[in-house]
Formats: sequence, structure tokens, C-alpha cells
Amino acid sequence: MPDTYYIKNLEQLKVFSEPFRIKILWSFFGKAKTGKMLADEFHIAPSKVRYHLVELERVGLIKVVRTELKNGIQQKFYLPVAESFSLQKVSSLINGEDASKLDNVLKQSALSAMDEMRKKLTDSKFTKHQLIQIPYSIALTKQEKNELTKKITDIYSFLEQTSQRKTGEPAHDYYLNITLFPIEENQDKD
Repeated sequence: MPDTYYIKNLEQLKVFSEPFRIKILWSFFGKAKTGKMLADEFHIAPSKVRYHLVELERVGLIKVVRTELKNGIQQKFYLPVAESFSLQKVSSLINGEDASKLDNVLKQSALSAMDEMRKKLTDSKFTKHQLIQIPYSIALTKQEKNELTKKITDIYSFLEQTSQRKTGEPAHDYYLNITLFPIEENQDKD
């Protein structure tokens, strides 16, 4: 499974912008699940989960990885097409769309990322000196915020290039989450 899938078009973006679908995508943690398993996990009707799975599969964000026959019923096991999803390549398509919907998607995605980080921290076995964590709140001018955004984008580009490289040296998996957002209401929307 690839690390990142880039949302490619408005149809995928519309399907992805439903907050419950983001919860579904983040719930797999690399383990294939059926609609029934997801319904049990979220404590909702299987028909509701099935509707969202059909939409996610229709636009290519999840796929059936295997099927099993159980009590005469064929069960489909799904997995997302990647471990994470990026809106980077659709930013030009977003102009003119309802930005409030996108705001909710991004908030849900950030919350899901924090859930994933919590799970990875809980499951990992590392010593204290192997964790780097820098929670920070700061007042920035518009120019400073733009400079910081550029630096974060440069880090992302470095990570993308590094994830594509082939190396003969031993490599270890690390998790990184960088989030930047305004914490005061009524700030200029940059």
C-alpha cells in the first residue's frame, strides 16, 4: 500500500469531504475490514457504512482486497488505497468551491491524524531520547506565517523525495505530524 494518495479531482474531493468517510479511512490501521466490522466499531447500522464504502470505492479511495463466503453471504474486505491522503494536487480545483466544507474536512483530518499519532505512540516501543515533540503557540505576522508555511512545505517535499528513494542502508520507520492553524477567531483567512 502506498504511503500517500493524492486526491485527483473534484469528485474524489466531494466524497472525501464527508467527515464520517474520513473516520472510516483512518479506522483501518492497515487491517482489512468488512462493512459489518466497521458498523460494529462505529456502533451504527451496517447499511449506513455500506453506503459510504460504496462511495469511497466508486471514486477509488478504497478497494476490495479479498472476499470470503460466510454463512452463504459474500463478505468484502476493504482497505484504503494508501495510508494517508493529500489534498495538495487539488488545491487549484478548490477555488470557487464551498470552503466551509473543506474547513470541516481539514479539521476532521487533523483530528484523525492526532488519533493516529496517539495509537502509534501507544503501540511503539522507544526510549525517551527517541521522541522529539515541540508543542508551540506563537503570534506570527502574515509574512512570518507564509515563511513558516513554506518551510513546512519544504519538509513535506523532502519527506516525499525520501520516501521514493532506494537505499542499501538500514532504514527505520518514523511518524511525523506537523500541524499549523490559527487559534484565535476572526483572523484574516490567508
